[in-house]
Amino acid sequence: MRARSGAATMLLVTFLTGLTACSASSGPSYAEVRAQAEDAVAEIVAALPDGAEFRPDGGSSAQVCDSEVSPRGRAAGEFATVHGAVSLPEGVDAATTVTELPVALGDGWALEPAGVDLDIATVRLSRAETNVSVDITESTVEGRPGLDLLAVSECGSSD
Repeated sequence: MRARSGAATMLLVTFLTGLTACSASSGPSYAEVRAQAEDAVAEIVAALPDGAEFRPDGGSSAQVCDSEVSPRGRAAGEFATVHGAVSLPEGVDAATTVTELPVALGDGWALEPAGVDLDIATVRLSRAETNVSVDITESTVEGRPGLDLLAVSECGSSD
């Protein structure tokens, strides 16, 4: 199941990359959107059952928002991604956790269409305040039920 979840994550990253192709000439900096993505992940992990633990796959990473290049030879902007696995405590069902997460997070989050039909539990949420999009997918972490989590920020200026 981990391999299928990884493939689904990569498909979602590709899809979200296309959605975030924007100009970053105005608006927040990359540092700001990176912090927003990291905060969104922290808020989601806090809403999970006690004992859930997020293990990032490295730190947040920058992705170019579009192919345009500024006069100084730098990309027009970047968006941040935060990816990792969540191990769940013994006895917690991953599919139920994914299904109940939108309610646990409350009004600051909107449920979005996932964009891809999967045969495992998945939810795409967006944080209205910051436009951070987060995909949470049922997975296996070290042989136990867990979650795959991918957060993608809006485009931030890299200048």
